[in-house]
Amino acid sequence: MHTNNSPVPEQSLQNRRKQKWWQLGRLFQLGSIFQWTIIIFFAVTLPLILTLVYSVNNIQNYTEQSHTKLFQTVRVSESSEALLKYLLDMDRSIRQYKILEDAEIFTIFQNSHQKFVDIAARISQLRLPPEIKTLLSRLTQDELKLYDQILLIKGTGTLSTEDIKEYVRLREDGRQLITQVNEQIYIVSESLSALAILVRNQVTYSALISIILAFLLGLLLSYLINKPIKNITQTIHKLGYTQFNQRIRIEGPSDLRELGRHLEWLRLRLNQLESSKQFFIKNISHELKTPLAIFIEGADLLQDEVVGELNAEQHKIIKLLKIANIRLRSLIENLIEYQQMTSTLAAMNYSQFNLNQLIKSVCVEYQLLLDSKNVSIEFEKKSVDLVADRDKIRIVMSNLLSNALRFSPQAGRILIKLSVINNSLQLLIADQGPGISKSHQVDIFNEFYKQPVPENWKIKGSGLGLSLVRTYVEAHKGRVSLMESDEKYCGAHFLVTLPLEPKEFMQNNISI
Repeated sequence: MHTNNSPVPEQSLQNRRKQKWWQLGRLFQLGSIFQWTIIIFFAVTLPLILTLVYSVNNIQNYTEQSHTKLFQTVRVSESSEALLKYLLDMDRSIRQYKILEDAEIFTIFQNSHQKFVDIAARISQLRLPPEIKTLLSRLTQDELKLYDQILLIKGTGTLSTEDIKEYVRLREDGRQLITQVNEQIYIVSESLSALAILVRNQVTYSALISIILAFLLGLLLSYLINKPIKNITQTIHKLGYTQFNQRIRIEGPSDLRELGRHLEWLRLRLNQLESSKQFFIKNISHELKTPLAIFIEGADLLQDEVVGELNAEQHKIIKLLKIANIRLRSLIENLIEYQQMTSTLAAMNYSQFNLNQLIKSVCVEYQLLLDSKNVSIEFEKKSVDLVADRDKIRIVMSNLLSNALRFSPQAGRILIKLSVINNSLQLLIADQGPGISKSHQVDIFNEFYKQPVPENWKIKGSGLGLSLVRTYVEAHKGRVSLMESDEKYCGAHFLVTLPLEPKEFMQNNISI
């Protein structure tokens, strides 16, 4: 049994990657553009909402914490002041009692002691720093010990100065407690200031991050919507340039996918119509060539008097037939060129040739038509060697000359001027006809567009001549433009600009 251990082909790997990306893209296909807009709105606002909630929570915590700390510190400070006050009252009242031995004064002393004890008890229940708590505990114990000692001495004898002098030290301890509390107030204020800065920085950074995140999310979701819209734009552009071979598939919101299906239907319909048009042009062109060849051959035989001598009137009729043959042949050639240009990629066969000789040969082809209208050509001769596709340049020259001849009046003149500027050829063809109105100038290079034909020129054009001119000139990386007329040549002025030696197009069979 044979086992195939050959590596997976590169094409297969690419197909798998495309399949994975396609499956990933399916995640973003749900919903319409309206639903996607709602998603974008919530995706962009969600980070901002979360930041707002986070900021409010931080500020609330800071407010509560600062309120608790400040309230507690203020209470401790006020209570410390009250403790010192009651120590002073006890010291003063016990000294008075020592002198006067008045029971009411001793009662005041006892009341001050009780208030001192109550305040100290309330302070001790608060969350105090260790140093303040230690100092308060020592002050409370020393005061209670001194108070018990005074009660004991009072019950057995008389108070002396030594018995009550301990209140001086207690007052110093009370002042020290107030100093510690004031220092604690400063520390709390500094810590709250640092906490405020921290909260502000946190809010600022979180707001900045949320804005950036919202911006990135907005860009991502906008890209997911704009991408199918750009694909639709490119697809319409391709349809406008008759590129019907590639299947249309639009990914994204449901309504854009629906639009993509309609565009695919339109592509198939346009492709069918384009194929029908090409088939018709191809068949009608080739079907006309055979009877036209017989018609031309018959006119030549009559002109050569093969079947008998002709009079002057008959020769005029044959001349008119030959003129019509030339025009019909030009129309059929344009149809064939158009069919070849649009049905396949035309090949560019570059060669070097003398443009003056090509122009003269084209003028010879139209000599009979020129004579029929008594139109002369003013050719400003300048020998120019050009690297280009000779057949396509001949079609360009033939169509421009035919257009100028069609609109030239009887006994008019046509100007053909060659010049070389900055390694570029400039070919100017001007006539003395009515010119082209501004309302028609935007359409003259469109396919099958026909300008109003003068009454003295009975055979109409195919509407393809100037379209072929523009296509072949642009294929040579040149340009054709309509210039302003002058007094001598008041008709249309067509200026063709071509590179003399296009380096990037020197190889044969480069497609346009």
